[in-house]
Amino acid sequence: MKTRATQKNRIILIRNGHQFIHTNIKLIQAAKKFILLHTYIFTEDEVTTPIINALSEAADRGVQVYILLDAFGSSDFPAQTVEKLKAHGVKFSFFTPLINLKKIGRRLHQKMLIIDNKIALTGGINLSQEFNNKYKPWLDFSCCIEGEEVHHLYQQSLQLYLSHFPLSKTELLGFNELKHLANDNVLVKTNVNDFFKNNQDIFTSYIKAISTARDEIIILATYFIPGKLMLNELKKAANRGVEIKLIFGKVSDQPLASIAEKYLYEWYIKNNIQIYEWGDSIIHGKLALIDSKWVTIGSYNHNYISRYGNLELNLEVFNKSFAKIVKNEFNMILSRSKKIQLDDFEFSTKSRLLSFLVYKLTNLITFLSIILLFRKSSESTDKLLK
Repeated sequence: MKTRATQKNRIILIRNGHQFIHTNIKLIQAAKKFILLHTYIFTEDEVTTPIINALSEAADRGVQVYILLDAFGSSDFPAQTVEKLKAHGVKFSFFTPLINLKKIGRRLHQKMLIIDNKIALTGGINLSQEFNNKYKPWLDFSCCIEGEEVHHLYQQSLQLYLSHFPLSKTELLGFNELKHLANDNVLVKTNVNDFFKNNQDIFTSYIKAISTARDEIIILATYFIPGKLMLNELKKAANRGVEIKLIFGKVSDQPLASIAEKYLYEWYIKNNIQIYEWGDSIIHGKLALIDSKWVTIGSYNHNYISRYGNLELNLEVFNKSFAKIVKNEFNMILSRSKKIQLDDFEFSTKSRLLSFLVYKLTNLITFLSIILLFRKSSESTDKLLK
């Protein structure tokens, strides 16, 4: 489903850690009609137990609660907790069983909480203590949005929920009547990447924004292994005088992805693209700012897995006030990051070969998973909407 941008919205940038967890609990506790929650990783631990309890309590007071977790990312979510949630009336399901090898590359990577079609929380943050520990949370962001774009988020998610909760079709469709306008005027557009359904809105929005950039591009990213089209657009932007800053993590939860990222460092620097490494914690954020007026935030990573395999969701925000908040955040991150020079990574022949092989292997593995994914068409849920 394609959507247009909406104007009557209010949006707040949410940092990983206490702010993110507290916002989840606060929104769930305020729910009156329904809650839709789907995410990639959800674990039960010290940090997330209050969220699980809040979901159960919401169901107890008559709120219709739906939870959809990715079967791979949330494979550690306890079966006994699932049964406890169901006992409270929570409707629960997993996306794509692990054993289904024909769909092994198709994962639900979106992170979304929708409350009453009034307010939503979305971005790149998973529900886990590992990501949100109190001492050193990973560098990641989400946003809390109130207003008419929340209805678009619901509509974008509707087929997903109808396919996993077919017996609740009438109830799920009934939520469509709930609409809410915010007092603020922030232009926002929901973008989805689902290559299986011929939808690449997130990727297209990035290419369009980079190709029209005039002054500055800042991208905070992890698992950053872009394809040739994006690399060419970054190069063209640099050639026309746009200042480009890419922020990566010094350490990564996926060491091989980090090695693959570094394969392109020399190319970036030789093409006047600045590289910064954040060393305070692991980076997991997916946030970009262009010309101090365009922001995208969500679950999308710049690699073939996000582009061709996963279900991803970003919000595209056109607002100078919000962009200023993001710019201030970037300024803080850049001030605490190290700018990488060519002298900082003089690879030995062995290291350069390893980086090259990992880069190629990463893309090959992705390619093979996509082939497996498309060997069999997924069942259409269009009939559920009729």
